[in-house]
Amino acid sequence: MDAPPIVARALAAYRRRGLGYVCYKILKRTVQDRPLFARRLLYRSPRWYWEQRGGHDYFLEQEAQPERTARSQFIAAEVARYEPLSLLEVGCGYGKQLASLRAYTAAPLVGIDWSLSQLSLAASYLSSLDNISLVQADGARLPFGDKTFDVVLTSAVLLHNSPAKAEGMRREICRVGRRLAIHNEDTNTNFSRFGYDTAAAYRGHGYRVLDCRPIPLAEQPQQTQFCVVDLAPGPA
Repeated sequence: MDAPPIVARALAAYRRRGLGYVCYKILKRTVQDRPLFARRLLYRSPRWYWEQRGGHDYFLEQEAQPERTARSQFIAAEVARYEPLSLLEVGCGYGKQLASLRAYTAAPLVGIDWSLSQLSLAASYLSSLDNISLVQADGARLPFGDKTFDVVLTSAVLLHNSPAKAEGMRREICRVGRRLAIHNEDTNTNFSRFGYDTAAAYRGHGYRVLDCRPIPLAEQPQQTQFCVVDLAPGPA
C-alpha cells in the first residue's frame, strides 16, 4: 500500500535535506497564511529559516520569475555605471546578482551569506566565472578590515532582518566600504520582511544619498527602493 501523498512528500524532503527541512516545510504549510504566527514561529530565527529555505527548490522558484532576472540586470547595469574597483555583496544567496555583475565589470567580487545551503549552490552556480570569492559570514559582523571594498551592495537583504540587526548591518557596510553603498531593498512588509526606507536611514546618520528611486522593472515599483550612498566623506 502506497503512503499518502503528504507522507511521501515528507519522506522525500527528509531524504533530501534532513529533519530540519521537514520541520520547515511543515511550519510553512501550517502558518504561511497567518502572518503573525509565521513571524513568531517560522521566522523566529532568520538564520534557521534561510538555511532551510535556501537550496535547489529556492533556486528554481527564483529563476522561474522573469521579473527577478530583469531586476538583477537593472541593478548590475546601475552598479557598473559607478565603475567599482572591488565589490562586496552582503547576502549573496545563490549568486544571482554576482553572476549578473560579472557581465558588466571585471572587478574582484566577494559574496557573503550566513546560509551554507545558499553558498553551496552559489559555488556551483558561479563556478564558470572568474575572480568571485564566497565567504560564510554574518552581515552584522563582517570579517574584513575597515575600507576593504570600493563598493558594498545588498539586494533584498536588510529587509529580512529586524531593525536592530539591519542597523548593525548598515554600520558594518559603512565600516568596510570605502566609496559607495548600493542597495536594492523593498519597503513592504510581510512575515519575513520588515521593510525599511534605507535612504532615510543613511540620511539620519548624516550620509549623502546620491540616488534614490523606485525600480521601474518591478511588478510593484512603489514598494521598491534603489539607492546609492556616498561613504567617502563619512557621516556629516
